[in-house]
Amino acid sequence: MALLIPVMRENYASLVGALNTFARHDWAVRGQIHLFPLDQPLAQGANELTSFCQSNNIKTILVPQRVHCDSETLRDAGYDVLLGPNILELTQGFKLREYLREYGLDWRSEVLANLGNYGLGKVGEAEMDSWLGQFERLGNHKPVGEHLLQLLEVVSLADLGEALCADSDFYGTDLVVGFNNDKWGKSWGTVSNLMRKKCASASILPITEAIQVGGHPKVLKLVEDGLFSGTEIRAILDSLRGTRPPNRTPKVPQLPDPVMLSQAPTELRFSVVCDFGEAVLREYLSSSSLANIQVSVSTSKKIRVLLGVDSVENSDSKDRLLARVVPHAFQDDKGWKDSPKKLRAKVFCEQIGEQLWKNYLNTKENFDHQAWPEERIKRCALGMDGLGLTLAFPHSVPKLLCHCFGPKVKLS
Repeated sequence: MALLIPVMRENYASLVGALNTFARHDWAVRGQIHLFPLDQPLAQGANELTSFCQSNNIKTILVPQRVHCDSETLRDAGYDVLLGPNILELTQGFKLREYLREYGLDWRSEVLANLGNYGLGKVGEAEMDSWLGQFERLGNHKPVGEHLLQLLEVVSLADLGEALCADSDFYGTDLVVGFNNDKWGKSWGTVSNLMRKKCASASILPITEAIQVGGHPKVLKLVEDGLFSGTEIRAILDSLRGTRPPNRTPKVPQLPDPVMLSQAPTELRFSVVCDFGEAVLREYLSSSSLANIQVSVSTSKKIRVLLGVDSVENSDSKDRLLARVVPHAFQDDKGWKDSPKKLRAKVFCEQIGEQLWKNYLNTKENFDHQAWPEERIKRCALGMDGLGLTLAFPHSVPKLLCHCFGPKVKLS
């Protein structure tokens, strides 16, 4: 729904400030809440308001006390007109939050609705407040946590399945779909089940088997939930070819004949694609002479972190790409109130993220700590390769997510 609040112009700024507190950070650009400034009361006739409502698909109007805009005429025209308290109660009390909450337009309601897509546990207000309390204990950083929650997106299963096989090019006779059957809790269970529902006649196999079954005229479809840093998919392809370093566990069984990987017509599909990971993957395919493998992103949700770059060449090295990354959560259009607040939030998240990442690495058994020098750990303080993403799936939370979304923050 969309909500309209007519307000006298002298109270406009204070109402905007209250909305910035109770509504989602991007309320002004999403078109769900509109303000209509008045220079004088509209005591008779409501043509200006009705015209505005028609243009913006608004059905509900909240009228503050002593703001006259011919409410009866608006009701007769079919609008839901709520007679609210005075402007002081709306802007300096909690009445505005109560109205927004009633219609699911306050930021907490929107975050909870978003978290409802998470399939591995229920997250309610009590859990959310407990998580936010950690930010407060670490030095008045609660607004950082609140803002990060508003940036978080949990992709729904429906969107995940639709993005993987939305267009007609996905389907065809003798369809073969391959997936990475990694340990349970990763993507394979969810992705393979979605494919079975979407493509009942397809052969859906673990990736190594699928490559052996595929081949002209079949086009093998390899599906993954997301492409972020490119690390996971490159490790899978290295494992298939038998080129994964001996000290690293193979992601999938090696092909009996690694040459098969460069022969089968193959299409890689992802529900979500980050431009950094796409560039890393395309460079890998080019340098590995795997021209038969195409990366299809036409139906994927796109995330951009390579800002200020008009185009990315397939030959760009990972180091060159890393130098161009602007962490997703701290880009200029992510709603931080000003540059100093954004910088303070970023520094805080980097400090906590580095600590959490070090703790995580220390829990890994038989881990090659030489592969993680201090510089690399710092680079990953905002998630793998510093991408600072704010996206999760119903079935898993990628390591690319800004680490401050972790379940606990160690106090030190």
